[in-house]
This record gives sequence, C-alpha cells and structure tokens, in this order.
Amino acid sequence: MKRNEKSKYVAMGMAVMLIVSLLIQPAFAGLVPLISKNIKVSYGIDIYLNDEKLIPKDSKGNTVDVFMYNGTTYLPVRAISEALGEVVQWEGSTSSVYIGEHKSDKPAVMLGNLDYFDGTDFKNSNSLEDNLGKTHSNCLTATYGGNKNIYKINGKYSRISGVFFQIYEYRSRTYPTTLEIYGDNELLFTKEMKAGVEPANFDINLTGVKELKVNIRGYDPWNAALGNCGLYT
Repeated sequence: MKRNEKSKYVAMGMAVMLIVSLLIQPAFAGLVPLISKNIKVSYGIDIYLNDEKLIPKDSKGNTVDVFMYNGTTYLPVRAISEALGEVVQWEGSTSSVYIGEHKSDKPAVMLGNLDYFDGTDFKNSNSLEDNLGKTHSNCLTATYGGNKNIYKINGKYSRISGVFFQIYEYRSRTYPTTLEIYGDNELLFTKEMKAGVEPANFDINLTGVKELKVNIRGYDPWNAALGNCGLYT
C-alpha cells in the first residue's frame, strides 16, 4: 500500500494532548481540562536528522508514529528534542511543554530514570527510611561490589541534588559506604556513610558538565542509599 494511501481514523486529543502522551510524566495530564476530538490522519512518515533516520520512541521505549493532519506533520516532542540534545519537561499545572532550560522546583529527570552510558543498574526503591526514621523517595542502592555509572549529560543540566543516608534497617552496620560524584572527571562531592552518621544532603553545580559519574562503593555498599536524587535544567 502506498504511503499516501495509509490513513485511519483515530481517537486522540488535539496537539497538546498528543504531546502530553509522549512525555515523561503523562499522569499529570489530568490536572488541566483538555478538549478532545476525532481526527483523520495520514501516517507512515519517515524523519531524518542530518541524513540519519530517527526512530521516535516514548519514555518507555515504544515506537511512536509521526503523522500528518491537514497538511501539517506532527512529530513527537520528546524524540525530536532528545535527538537535538535538549531536555523535555511537562508541567501539568499549566499544560505546558518546556524544551531545553526551564527553571523549576522539580527535577527534569530523576537519576534512576537517566540512561547511563557505562556502568550497571542501581537497585531502585520507591521509598526507604534513613537512620533517623525519615522516609525518602526515588531511592537508589548499589548492587554487589558497588556501582560506578557514567552518564553523558552534555551540558543539559544545571545541578544535581539529593540525600545520601544509612538505611534504617542497616543503621548499626559499621562498614562504610562511600558516595563519589564527578563532573568531567573532577570530584565534586564525596561522603562516607556508616553507623552513627547522619544523612547528608547535597546540591551540586553541573553547569557545563558533559560527563557525570556517580560511584557508590564499599564492603557492603547496599547499607546506604541515594534518595530524592534528581537533575535540574
């Protein structure tokens, strides 16, 4: 079947609704009323950047169609922005999409959701309690032997913040666990965590940093954890 003959009726929102569905935090879409309608679109369109074919995908890695409606081609904001090296953020309270720098009190991405260039998977936990009894969200712990992850952030983020703490369950463990954060191979932050040490908050400037390295190491590196660790544009 010829490409220009490929068409179908689909139930979808207007352009804003489409954008929302492709972003990192689609759950926020319900915060602001949006209008929807049935439209007829043509799909099967290929997109190239500098002669290299792009395969648009959503935040879960699923392929997303590029389509044409009333003579205008609609592209997934997330896929195109990432191909151009820009960060995409969705702000549900205003139904706004931000591409590139956006000053916000919310992280553009949590460290656990940032794809690493080299390393191994941190263990993700929705929440963990520190040795003072306070609960933290979006927690990361090292696997056996520790983790040394490298992230190619290419100057897209202005800072990284979070808290490093001894996990409540292991609060009596005296074997130290060490956190090291590097920017372009320069040590920006380090902290040793063990029994009797209070949680340590950090907020590190990443302006201009192209390569971020996060290292958690120790005899039993899972005794301590990173919590609420996010990157901001």
